[in-house]
Amino acid sequence: MKSRILIVDDEPQIRLLLGEFLSDLYETEFASNGNEAVKRSLDLMPDLILMDVMMPDLDGISAVQKIREHELTRHIPILMVTAANTTRQRIAAFDFGADDFISKPFEIEELLARIRSKLSRVRQIQEPAVPELGFANLVMDTRAREVRLDGVLLDLGPVEYGILEILLRRPGAVVSRKEIMERVWEDGRKNDRLIDAHLSTLRKKLGTWDADLQTVYGEGYRLKPRS
Repeated sequence: MKSRILIVDDEPQIRLLLGEFLSDLYETEFASNGNEAVKRSLDLMPDLILMDVMMPDLDGISAVQKIREHELTRHIPILMVTAANTTRQRIAAFDFGADDFISKPFEIEELLARIRSKLSRVRQIQEPAVPELGFANLVMDTRAREVRLDGVLLDLGPVEYGILEILLRRPGAVVSRKEIMERVWEDGRKNDRLIDAHLSTLRKKLGTWDADLQTVYGEGYRLKPRS
């Protein structure tokens, strides 16, 4: 399922523009002022909120304060989006619970990278803390970020480690390419060729593993015992 993002801005053209940028990757919802943002955050329980600062009725910083005061919505990451880029404003936003700030005008790739980063951290918090993951003759120590195959330490890069961890947490389930891109890459530099290259390298390093890292064409990847 797509993550849900609530876009809050009093300018219709900004809401439309952000919606067009994000709708391919995320489910987008909208609010036109701070009061509406507080109400919709409770109704929708979005995974992330993009909040403008300068708005009528209730400004973005006051809306953040109200969202943080409610038990059901206090955990939602909030990324402030504003043209007014002052130190005082940033301090006030952070004091009331904003998670990050991005200034208008911004590059869409930077915005996407910040969104991925916030959503990734939320998922990591929500996932149970498992000190060790294993499948067949492979063991991953998540605290030390080490992977051993038949007791031998493997030299995995951070992207290879991230892909393997996602698959180990859900053995037998299909993990989509889109989820891998959203959860492993945080700097915006990602494409299908990069995924294929990392998976090819990962398969070579896992050569004696008693498991198959299968490609499910058109869907993604999964781990299955080697037959």
